[in-house]
Formats: sequence, C-alpha cells, structure tokens
Amino acid sequence: MNIAKMPKVELHRHLELSIRKQTLLDLAPQFGFKIENEEDFKNHFLIDKPMVNLGSVLNKFLDTQKLLGNEEILERVAYEACEDAYHEGIKILELRYAPTFVAMNHPNLDFQTIHNAFVKGIERAQKDFEICAGLICIIQRILPVKEAEAVTEFAIDNKETFLGLDLADNEEGFDSKPFSPFFLKAKKSGLKVTVHSGEANVPGAAWFVKDAVEHLGADRIGHGVRIYTEPEMIEYVKSKNVPLELCPTSNYLTQAVDTIESHPFRQLMEAGVTTTINTDDPGIFGIDMNHEYQVLVDVHNFTEKELADCAQNGANASFIKKEIKQKFWPHPII
Repeated sequence: MNIAKMPKVELHRHLELSIRKQTLLDLAPQFGFKIENEEDFKNHFLIDKPMVNLGSVLNKFLDTQKLLGNEEILERVAYEACEDAYHEGIKILELRYAPTFVAMNHPNLDFQTIHNAFVKGIERAQKDFEICAGLICIIQRILPVKEAEAVTEFAIDNKETFLGLDLADNEEGFDSKPFSPFFLKAKKSGLKVTVHSGEANVPGAAWFVKDAVEHLGADRIGHGVRIYTEPEMIEYVKSKNVPLELCPTSNYLTQAVDTIESHPFRQLMEAGVTTTINTDDPGIFGIDMNHEYQVLVDVHNFTEKELADCAQNGANASFIKKEIKQKFWPHPII
C-alpha cells in the first residue's frame, strides 16, 4: 500500500495551527521568541505527548497565535497550508480559523483584513497546485455571546468565501445550545454547519453531539469521538447520517481517548457511522495526513479499501460545491 500516493480529503484542519516548522522558526525571533534548540521549539510550538486535558492543549496554542502578526504572514501561512496539503496527497481541503483568535492582541488586524489575507493565500496556492480549498469560520464558545454574534455576521457577510460556520474550543462548561440562533441564521443564509462536539473526555460528552445536531443544525460533527461510549448516540448519528471528522492523533494528545490503541475509529466505522480521517492541528502536533493514515494501518489494521472509503466519505461530505470538488476527485461524488 502506497499511502503517499492515495488521494485524500481533509475536512478538519485549523489554519492557524497548520504552520510548518520552518515558518515557525523564521517568524519566532520577530516576536521575541529565542529558539536555540529543538527543546526550545517543542516547549513553545509543539505538542507531542498527551496533555492533561483539552483545556491545557488549547492554552499551548497561544504562542503560535502570537506569530500571526500581519497580513503578509497570514497570506504565507494560508499558501503554505495548501501547498503542504497538496504534497500529502490531499485533493479536497477545508481549512478553518477563528477570527477572534487570530485578531487577539494584534490591533492592526480586524476580521476582514485577516480573511482577505487568508483568501489571497489560498487563491494563489490553487493557481500553483492541483487542489481545491475552502474556509470555515469559527465561533469560540469560550467568548461572550456578543462576540459570537459579531463573528456570525462577519461569516454571513463573507459567505461567498466561507463554506460554513463552526463552534470550537473547550466543551466543558460551555454549552452549545445558547449559540443556536447564530447557527440557524448562518444556515438560513446558505452557510453549512460543523460543530466541535463529543470531543472532551467528560461525563455526558456523547450527548453534546445530539445538541449540536438538534439545536445548531450541524451537518457534520468535529470529532464526535465520545459517542462510542453510548450505543444510543451511535445509532442517533447513523440515523441522521451526520459524518464525523475524526482526528486520531489529536484525540490521543488531547486525551479524548486514553491511548492511540483505544481510539474507537474502527468501532465507529464498523457500526456504520460515516467516518472521515483528519489531522486537526498538524503544525502543533508535528503530523500530517500520511501520518494519520499510517497510524490507522499500523495500529488499527486498516486496509487500503477502508482508507479509500473514509476518503470517499470526506469527498462526499465536503462543503465545497460538488461541481468544483469533482474536478479534483478521481471517483464520483454523491
């Protein structure tokens, strides 16, 4: 099996955390980071061992965020994210970002400036590489509701260059239901909806997925891995035909699952859930899509057909217009 040559789809990749190592090293000195050796780099920009919980992982993202300081950097990051994905064999790519996260402590960057720079980088990359790519806008659930309203309006105003709206950040203590009006408004405007849900390893996490579907209108679920603990929720997700954006290494590093061996990817796939393979934050985790495929082969005994079926699920579930993504995908898209 030649994993590198297999055509792939990425539905769940955070743009702000997809920065390649050399770019991080190039930018770090400009923003006051002294990186003298590999240990320094790991301390600031890499998560390669399981963290205590999802919240502790999210806190480590902040050093990378400090480097997103101007439009030129943002355009470079977007371009390189597409270039890297292309070299991983990805044909259909969805990148997501939170404008509130990127803008934080960068007074020179407003939402529109950020978005224009990212769009410019992606459009330039699509001219240079055979890949189709699109953007998803993220609402941070840990911020005040007024911020969510502003992000929603921004996404709707830019619906020609956004595919959909997402809700992300720590689920624990931040119920998704209060965000329902924003997501229903976005959906009414024509945007698709994906929601980070069922990721946190906390009691009742599986049921968060039901809230995301019923109250926010989720077309897909980001992660959703914890539904494996509740047979009823597995059946619910199947009945609603909601694809899961599973991220094996991420789910282990954030401790959504205890070990990479105990990841329920195969269990969910064999139960009939629509499963897709994703990297989540390849820059900060030091991985790529080929790594995730190899994990599934080495640890979970995936066959080439099973990997291809997950990729086809991704192609079918992508929010990119069918007539566009079909030009880049070698098999018929449903």
